[in-house]
Amino acid sequence: MGTDTILLGDCLEVMKGFPDDSVDLILTSPPYNNWRNRRTQARRKAYWKRTNIVYDTHGDDEDDAVYEQRQIDVINEMLRVLKPTGTICYNHKDRIFDFQVKSPLEWILKTGAVYRQRVTWDRCGMQAYNPVRFYRVEEDIYILGKNAKGFKWNEGAARHLSIWRIPPNRNIYGHNATFPEEIAERCIEAFTDVGDVVLDPYSGTGTTAVVAKRLDRKYIGIDVSEQYNKIANQRLAEQSSLPYED
Repeated sequence: MGTDTILLGDCLEVMKGFPDDSVDLILTSPPYNNWRNRRTQARRKAYWKRTNIVYDTHGDDEDDAVYEQRQIDVINEMLRVLKPTGTICYNHKDRIFDFQVKSPLEWILKTGAVYRQRVTWDRCGMQAYNPVRFYRVEEDIYILGKNAKGFKWNEGAARHLSIWRIPPNRNIYGHNATFPEEIAERCIEAFTDVGDVVLDPYSGTGTTAVVAKRLDRKYIGIDVSEQYNKIANQRLAEQSSLPYED
């Protein structure tokens, strides 16, 4: 398994080529499959335009049962390649379909992962008015692993507590769903040491890889978009590896 690389392809199929117990941290945020939100908001196009995401090659429009089964399969494959001392940081959010909440826990708890913690990402503000509920301004980072204890943990990271108030990115690098570098920094700081391997199976424009390189970790990114991979490699070429400071 090569490191310090961005791979093109379907993450589930690409990861099948990785050896067992080979990755220290998996930090990722898959597409959220918001297609039904788009349908129910069809009469409010301004709201729809602001709150839904358009990807380069992915329609984000699978049948939700298919989507959830795929996420189960992806998480289980991530677990296979994860070291026993490793951690998965899985960024997702509750979604509203037919006025009911659909939580990622509905499929996470069907995987073989040990659910260790949930960190709340406070996105620092109101995105749009919702006439029937308190509008959600947070997402979640699910902390998963193979084991409930014995995982790598750098205690200095505990200063961040369990609610992270970090503004979202605003359509940078040609991708309007990149998460902030600060999220990647906190996760990498918490669960890895210098030289460890960090994997992002939905790497998009390479934020996880860029931060991993800056913090002197090895990185692997996977994405189905040639355009996003090109941008990721451009960002990596511009990013120097700096000595990590605790």
